[in-house]
Amino acid sequence: MALPATDRVIRANRGGTTILHVRHSTAALVAAIFPRVEVISSVRGESPLRTIGRLRRLGGRADIGLTMRNAGRAKILLRLFSRWSAGTASQGGRSLLSWAYDPDFSRHQLHDADALLTRLGLDGADERWRAPLPESLIVLGRRVLQDAGIDFNAYPVGLAPGVAQGGSAKRWPEENFGRLAALLKKGGFEPIVVVGPGEVEIAKSVVMASGFNLPFVAEDLDAEGLAAVLSSLSALVGNDSGPAHLASALGVKTVALFGPTDDRRTAPMRPEGLVMRHSLECVPCGQLKCPLAHKACLAELDPSDVYSAVVRRFEAVRPDAVRLAGA
Repeated sequence: MALPATDRVIRANRGGTTILHVRHSTAALVAAIFPRVEVISSVRGESPLRTIGRLRRLGGRADIGLTMRNAGRAKILLRLFSRWSAGTASQGGRSLLSWAYDPDFSRHQLHDADALLTRLGLDGADERWRAPLPESLIVLGRRVLQDAGIDFNAYPVGLAPGVAQGGSAKRWPEENFGRLAALLKKGGFEPIVVVGPGEVEIAKSVVMASGFNLPFVAEDLDAEGLAAVLSSLSALVGNDSGPAHLASALGVKTVALFGPTDDRRTAPMRPEGLVMRHSLECVPCGQLKCPLAHKACLAELDPSDVYSAVVRRFEAVRPDAVRLAGA
């Protein structure tokens, strides 16, 4: 969600050096998206002093340090590394940073850093921004899908049934993903299951429920490889998770299945991102496990309705998809 605001800062600092400090798991992807900046990463639990040492070897102390996270650790790093620092007021921000602010929680998270950008004399985050990938990653993504036997003439539609961070309440049942895959296959699309590390059994459950020998990919890929695969899809259907948000940020048509979380704050980027949920009085509850144990906000979301939403995503480029939907 912070990438559009990050791009705004990078473009404004044309005459200076920009250093991005990110999680180790996303460092290669961030470096691919922003090739003209210095990207360093930290592993989980690394000492802040060790991180400071590596930061300073890139150019001494920073004139300005910005954080777009709420984590207190990031604010400690900025206090030690920057002459002037800014970020959110939570997690000790008012005492650790030179300037702190409270985000406008009535708006989408995409705009959480708008007050910070305004303080720097910049416009707010651009909702039209999309992450550019180098040609090498685009080629990699197509090769991965081709090796999996995907026919690009049939419009490959990714299915992302996992949730790397979050509880069971955020997962649409695998059997529903399987039923959706069967509808896509019969409708002339090319469904492919996209999973992450440790999610192979989830993929197998989807394949079994579909009744087809569906391919699945990305279980052994890092964030950079996942982005490459997503960029080669015609569309993605996924839970409220990283792949859905990344796909929309790459400009891929995305249908995100929301349960307990608030799509007003965390919906994938529009217009590429479309949110679907089963409306209930109790949503959004924000709980990782359903307090009522029924998980109806996702479990009762009909695969036929999701399929129709996918078809509508293609109406502009594939008029026969409407006919196929009723086949």
